[in-house]
Amino acid sequence: MMDKRKKHDKMKKKGSFNEVFGSDYFEHVEKLIDKMTENLGPSFNKTPIPLVYGFSVSNNSESGTEIREFGSLPVKSTRYVFGEKKSFVQKRKPLIDIVEKDDEIYVTAEIPGISKGEIILKATDSFLDLKASHAARTYSECIILPSKVNPESARASYRNGVLEVFLRKIDCQKTVLVNVE
Repeated sequence: MMDKRKKHDKMKKKGSFNEVFGSDYFEHVEKLIDKMTENLGPSFNKTPIPLVYGFSVSNNSESGTEIREFGSLPVKSTRYVFGEKKSFVQKRKPLIDIVEKDDEIYVTAEIPGISKGEIILKATDSFLDLKASHAARTYSECIILPSKVNPESARASYRNGVLEVFLRKIDCQKTVLVNVE
């Protein structure tokens, strides 16, 4: 009996799942799973290359719940394997995580199997365009940033399949005195 009470008290302290993610969260997740299953098609288990597909969920107090898909993108080419027509995925969406701090934005992208020289990263004040290609893998993603940044402040490093990018935020709230002529 005591264990159930402790468990109940612990749950009360954390708050309910609906309070954190919203009451329609599971409906959204079910739609995502249906979409993933539909995209894989009826013969996905016969495909000789691995398929990777999933989603990550994060909760930001400013922008609310954010769900990002990662993995194989929709089918891009068709080939014949053992006399059967098969579709193959050529591009993948990397697993992305974005952390916004007071004065900078930190972006990580998991892109294993790529060397540093195969990564093309372009930045503007509101997004990052990531492309990485190797003979066996191609990753592509346009990352929308949560705040305006100075693209010239971008610093990036790549180690063990993880790309890390730091961008300094632009202070859009700063007041500037404008001279009238």
